[in-house]
Amino acid sequence: MSNGIKAEDIQTVNSLSGLVDSIAMGSAFGQNGVQLSQTDTLFINNRWYLISNLRQLLSELYVEHGIVQTLVDQPVADAFRAGFDIKTDQLDPGEIEELEKFIEEQGVIRAVMGGLNWARLYGGGAVLIITDQPSSTPLNMKGFKEDTPIEFRAVDMWELYSDSVNIEDNDTVLDDRKEYYHYYGVRVHPSRIYKIKGKEAPSFIRPRLRGWGMSELERLVRSLNQYMKNQDVIFDLLDEAKVDVFKMEGFNTSLIDAEGTAKLTRRIQGANIIKNYHNALTMDVKDEYEQKQISFTGLSEILVQIRQGIAADLKMPMTKIFGMSATGFNSGEDDIENYNAMIESEVRSKSKYIIIDVLKISCQKLFGLIPDDLKIEWKPLRVLSAEQEEMVKDRKMNRVMSALSSGVIPAKEAKEAINKAGLLPIEIDENDDLGEPIEINTDFNVKGAGATGK
Repeated sequence: MSNGIKAEDIQTVNSLSGLVDSIAMGSAFGQNGVQLSQTDTLFINNRWYLISNLRQLLSELYVEHGIVQTLVDQPVADAFRAGFDIKTDQLDPGEIEELEKFIEEQGVIRAVMGGLNWARLYGGGAVLIITDQPSSTPLNMKGFKEDTPIEFRAVDMWELYSDSVNIEDNDTVLDDRKEYYHYYGVRVHPSRIYKIKGKEAPSFIRPRLRGWGMSELERLVRSLNQYMKNQDVIFDLLDEAKVDVFKMEGFNTSLIDAEGTAKLTRRIQGANIIKNYHNALTMDVKDEYEQKQISFTGLSEILVQIRQGIAADLKMPMTKIFGMSATGFNSGEDDIENYNAMIESEVRSKSKYIIIDVLKISCQKLFGLIPDDLKIEWKPLRVLSAEQEEMVKDRKMNRVMSALSSGVIPAKEAKEAINKAGLLPIEIDENDDLGEPIEINTDFNVKGAGATGK
């Protein structure tokens, strides 16, 4: 026989002990060894094309399927839900508050979030800076004034067509060779575009992505197909859940000719038409009617396994994707911790420096300067309950009071710390003696030099 398999080997494999012996000797399947060691299964289970290159498919999936919208939008929304603090010594608290108001009114952060959403869906997004300067020239932030029109717009990778692709280190090449983009026919200098790439692909795959990353749905095709197939099967089975059975005398005899068949058909159709909770079904005394209810077992267990597979592929808990609470001994805390770690590494870290850059542009427009020490600090992702928040506030208050009573900080700094933490509404007197600590009684009424307490 071919492939070096002998007739006696096949005869031996017919028994279980013979199969074990043959596998051990490596002769049952010839020179290539057992089937589990072959790569054919791996080849068969690959698509060999990228869904990231199918713009229409990804767009329709996002529009028509809620689960796709959830897996794209939810991590980005959760990453920005708590917000961040702007840190710089070159702006006073009033200017920082004005900056925060500006970025909220102008939709600056919404544009960054939109770019991140498109990066997760398509594998690439961007924040486009639109000003009154020529779009083909480098962005001149020093030329921004208070009345300079500016817009921050979220765009996806399919809206930006580049002069060339897969150029490494675009900032180091000559200006006449720099990669330009085309946004609906308008030539845009790369300094006006803050690119956000999806997950980076291996070098063998990377050229097919045209300088962008992979869609989040790239690794989800198999799990998503299983989920949709399960939904389709359940939908089809709903029509088969109830079966009407008519037992009619002389049924087989009536089927001999076409006329009898037609009469039977009209009779059953008429019975189905009048059969509801308002009307009675009238039949011959020798005829019988019964309705059988078909139950489908195991579908719910299959759906749970499919949902777990989707959650594992996305590194998102099922509570975020499907709204299902944790069961059994699991409180869901571990799932949320893993989810928060994914948000920190895949969403927040990817957007941090883009946010700092758009904040610098906003500072130049509002104040005519760009702080050198501008940075942001993300607020914790974990949301505390009302009771936990009050406990934290009490500890902050006790810490301030302890520092104040021990003379570590003066009265004015204590008041500023209390106001900044939102613990108590206290008016700050500019005449407070910064060098003399104040005394605090048990009901937290402020007394001391320059303070007006009860």
